[in-house]
Amino acid sequence: MTRQAASYWDSALDAGAYLSQMTQNHDLFEQRISTTDISDTERAAFSDRQLRVLALTEDFCGDSAQFIPPVIRLAELLDNVEVRLLLRDQHRDLASGYVRKDGYQAIPVLILLTGDGDEIGYLVERPARVNDELAAETRRFATENSHLAGVNRTYDKMAPETRAAVRENADRFRIANQDRWTRWLFEDLAALVTLPASERADAAD
Repeated sequence: MTRQAASYWDSALDAGAYLSQMTQNHDLFEQRISTTDISDTERAAFSDRQLRVLALTEDFCGDSAQFIPPVIRLAELLDNVEVRLLLRDQHRDLASGYVRKDGYQAIPVLILLTGDGDEIGYLVERPARVNDELAAETRRFATENSHLAGVNRTYDKMAPETRAAVRENADRFRIANQDRWTRWLFEDLAALVTLPASERADAAD
């Protein structure tokens, strides 16, 4: 397996250092670390091997504020799990190797490594099941708020007031589903960890 990501490990930020440099979403990020509930089953799924999680992120990203804190909480509870973080915009050379299926370089990227630095797999942006629910909610909101200018356009082409309304609705939807989506996150990461080595490369693509 590739060791490219492992070469960045020593220069990456630990959770405390990352939090100290945040200028956006700091309080939300910190709150979600402390309030994430992790079941005994979830702990057991990650407890039998050394695991490193290297996260590519930026503090403005809503998905990062949603899905990185639970992983940091997992590392707080399990001595065998470590998390470090890199700012994506300062490490685009590494980030370019971890894109969505449509080729877009989204964040966060969670790269799973063995204790020896071999890559196990990675997750880009969010669990696939979350994508489906967010898309359905976006369609529902657009249908019920057709009076908003450009509500059916892509987010970057909406009128500012429409963009703000769409963002506010998405934030409410995220909060309402935080716990359930955290369960999905751990399920997807555990599935990567437990894959036979021969299947890991295919699962990450």
